[in-house]
Amino acid sequence: MNNTKIDENKEIKRLQTLLSYNILDTPYEKDFNELAQLIALICDVPVAFIAMIDDKRQWYKAKVGLDGKETPLEETFCQYTVLQDELIEISDALLDERVKDNPHVTAENGIRFYAGMPLKAENGYNIGTVCVVDGKPGKLSDRQKQALKLLTSQAMHLIEARKKNKSLGKELNSILEKRIARTERKLELKESENRSLMQAVKNSSGVVEFKPDGTIISINRNFEEISGYTEKELLGSHHKMFITPADYEANTTLWESLRRCEYKTGRVRRIHKDGSEFYLQASYNPIQDLEGNVVKVVKISQDITKEIEAEISLEKAKEMAESLNEQKDNFIANVSHEIRTPIHAVLGFTDLLLENEEDAHKTSYLKAVKIAGDSLLFIVNDILDLSKMDAGLLQIDKDVFDIRDVVNRVFSILHLKAHQKKIGFEPIIETNVPTLLVGDKNRLSQVLINLLGNAIKFTSEGGVKLFLSVTEETSGKTTLNFKVSDSGIGIPKNKLETVFQRFLQADKNTSQKYGGTGLGLNISRQLIEKQGGTIEVKSEPGKGTDFIFEIPFEKASQERQLVEDEKDNFEKRYSGRILICEDSELNQRLVKALLKGKGLEVDIASNGEIALSFLRESTYDLIFMDVQMPVKNGYDTTKFLRKEMGLKTPIVALTANFMATERQKCTEVGMDDYLAKPFQKKQLFEKVEKWI
Repeated sequence: MNNTKIDENKEIKRLQTLLSYNILDTPYEKDFNELAQLIALICDVPVAFIAMIDDKRQWYKAKVGLDGKETPLEETFCQYTVLQDELIEISDALLDERVKDNPHVTAENGIRFYAGMPLKAENGYNIGTVCVVDGKPGKLSDRQKQALKLLTSQAMHLIEARKKNKSLGKELNSILEKRIARTERKLELKESENRSLMQAVKNSSGVVEFKPDGTIISINRNFEEISGYTEKELLGSHHKMFITPADYEANTTLWESLRRCEYKTGRVRRIHKDGSEFYLQASYNPIQDLEGNVVKVVKISQDITKEIEAEISLEKAKEMAESLNEQKDNFIANVSHEIRTPIHAVLGFTDLLLENEEDAHKTSYLKAVKIAGDSLLFIVNDILDLSKMDAGLLQIDKDVFDIRDVVNRVFSILHLKAHQKKIGFEPIIETNVPTLLVGDKNRLSQVLINLLGNAIKFTSEGGVKLFLSVTEETSGKTTLNFKVSDSGIGIPKNKLETVFQRFLQADKNTSQKYGGTGLGLNISRQLIEKQGGTIEVKSEPGKGTDFIFEIPFEKASQERQLVEDEKDNFEKRYSGRILICEDSELNQRLVKALLKGKGLEVDIASNGEIALSFLRESTYDLIFMDVQMPVKNGYDTTKFLRKEMGLKTPIVALTANFMATERQKCTEVGMDDYLAKPFQKKQLFEKVEKWI
């Protein structure tokens, strides 16, 4: 460049660097012009410019006090500046050998003062200049020189920022273009998927399109088959045609909601073209335009008529089953009353005869009657308990009881059977078994009677034993292990799993040979499980059987004196007047004999009307009220006494009904207590002592 030798390789690299900045682009023109103005003000000159320089020309990125866009390189002062790394200052151009002949110097009012600073790129190459010019000689102060250097650096930062932003913009555009392309592809796939989905919906569902007011505008083939109508028949019709007048109001509300763009779904009943009913699982979907206005409603539905019909049939079957179950419960309650009432009389009179009979021969016969009656009562109780369990009405009581007393009572009941078969029969209770526990002694007794009674039944030689021990003890509970062991016929291995099933016995000839209903073990297992226990059986044919069960009992919170009242206190006498409302003549005679034997005055009423006549004329200290009587039953009689006559006399219900709801019913009508038949003499006088 003009008498200055340059390195061609470096110049090529400088020009490549210059081209990388796209010098023709001027997105930051305003910033550059403001910078040029600032440079002119600071240096106190009329002309300032920022230029880019290649091998031929100088382009102005910004200028102040200067015309034109470019200048040939050979006419520029900057051709020297671009080759330097520091500031060039020419105080008087006419005296500088490099530029004194320059046409811009020799011209009228030509350049006299020049100062320029090279623009250095990040890679070290100079790509342009920042210059100040004046028409008179001059000189920059040190502060102006320092300012020019800083402003040149700022100009280069602007150029670098422009280059980076340009590069970033291209990269960003490239990324956006790729993402837009991917998004467009996804949209195409989603549109295709939606079209396929909509087609699948139309193929599997009934689809109907409505105007916002409910007018049909299209239906598909599936809905034609569901409704029986063709599309031609339905177009222009209203949704109302599928419903009965009873549903018009609800239908109006539905379409008001849909016009508010509220999605609706559910099971609906509709009318077929032939007048029959069909059912749909339907969803009503409002469709909006860009302004949010509902333009149509699309209903998608599936025919669920068969499912609904099945549910209706199931509900009817359930109602029928509940009705049959209620009938069964009523039947069992009646059977309970009809069977327990005569059993009560048989056992009661047998006890009275045993108390008064001294002839040993007759006593033997009476004991046989007693055993037979007890056996019959056990069978009846098994059947009734089974019904209780099925109805979910079986209750487990929690009272303090003496475990040894329970075992002794059971053995005293079954002792005669074992004695008659001449087999051993004894309980073995470990010493660490606590005396008092909290639980249901009656249900425990029932289980022991079933298991020990079975063991005696199937044992001809040897004996039957009950082993009682403690298997676990915590601060609040004691778990007892009961093992009923016999030396009887045993049970085949393949029958062990069925012995606890209802109505099943180990062998088909068992019932004929030994008797029994096949209910005892099933009931025993349920009673044990109801008390939180478990039971298992171990047996070999010809070697006997072991029934082992465990029940957790609560420990008694305090020692209580348990009254043993096995024998009646014949010395104790009572005073008072009692009315017995009972329709069974046998039970009338039995209860009257028991009560009069204790010094009580007794009147008998065989039905509610007679009872009311007695109570209108006399006063009583206690009323025993049978709930099932002819003419007027115990419930109605009690309600009349309480509500109409305002009678406050204690009333104790007498009933053979086992149902748990019986007690609640007795309480609701105004009865004060409950005594289940058949009852023991002790239980009868407990009520007398309680209420008189």
